Amino acid sequence: MLAAISFSAIMLVYSSSSAQSLTPTEKTQVSQMIEELHQKLHGSSATNNSRAVSTLQAILKSPKATSQYYMACIKELQFDAVGKRESEWREWRERNEDRVKSTEHVAALQYQAKFLLLTLAVALEEDEAAGVKKVMPLLIDYYDDLTRDFDKLEGHGQILITPALDSVFADRLKLTLTMPSLEKWIDAPLPVSAVYDEVILPHFRKEKNHSALQAAWDKRIVHESKTLKVAGRGEALGLPVDLPAGIPENIARRFGLDGRDNKREKQREDVRQKKISEEDFRKDRLPVLHWGKNRDALLHGSNAAASLRNLGRIIRENLAHSEAPNWLKELKSLATEGSNPESDNPTASKP
Repeated sequence: MLAAISFSAIMLVYSSSSAQSLTPTEKTQVSQMIEELHQKLHGSSATNNSRAVSTLQAILKSPKATSQYYMACIKELQFDAVGKRESEWREWRERNEDRVKSTEHVAALQYQAKFLLLTLAVALEEDEAAGVKKVMPLLIDYYDDLTRDFDKLEGHGQILITPALDSVFADRLKLTLTMPSLEKWIDAPLPVSAVYDEVILPHFRKEKNHSALQAAWDKRIVHESKTLKVAGRGEALGLPVDLPAGIPENIARRFGLDGRDNKREKQREDVRQKKISEEDFRKDRLPVLHWGKNRDALLHGSNAAASLRNLGRIIRENLAHSEAPNWLKELKSLATEGSNPESDNPTASKP
């Protein structure tokens, strides 16, 4: 909208000056009009974003507040706004209220709301890079908490791979209309690899903070290892299928819909898949992360010889790894070019 207003104003000045020159008074009036429109547009955006911050802080005060606000969002956006009957809303609520209020679902919603708050904190700063710097400690704490609770979010990971601005919270708060676009931020909390590749590691590289950069790599390894359901298992992470209410138990069991049997089978499969994922992570993903960490140590640290030896050790210990030939090629290049950060290609061997 702002771009459209600015373009219209420019065209007004251009067309007027080409047909008939503006007087000094008219030029002043046009400039004042543009400034007034700018202030109104940005002023209303700032007001809405600040109100959104207060709302999100309020709904995070308790699980009950979170679930109630979520239900209000669903009712307003998916029923009232599209003209559905009140009876349809009551029927949906009856079928879904228990799972919407479940501990796991509410916890996932709260992490979604917290991430939206972090996004707003970045957006509210005039300079995005300054916003990222300001929230960086909170962002890392966020992932410490999220990965600690990750096993408690079973079945609700879809909420956390959904872009925050596509959430019902953001929709009801009209944030897509008032949030500026962010270039140095990510859309969603998961997968963990995205936030490290696009936000955390680039931030510490730019800051030239070698110790913080290495500490961030250590955090990344821990955080990725604890979110294997997203990083490596590829399982469906959405909410359970919304079955019609009132299915008789004998019919449900006949068609394999018995909740107790399904839950036991899912638990067994989860244990099996987790073992596979942990082994895959140790053999395939962990060496890639170690390579990235030591490559950054070479490019941004002070002990090039030690870093080169560590990179060589990673290849030696993982000769069968699919990336080993690429690592060797890169090691030769790094050893030849030296450890000048100016020669760093940020897209090379990206973990």
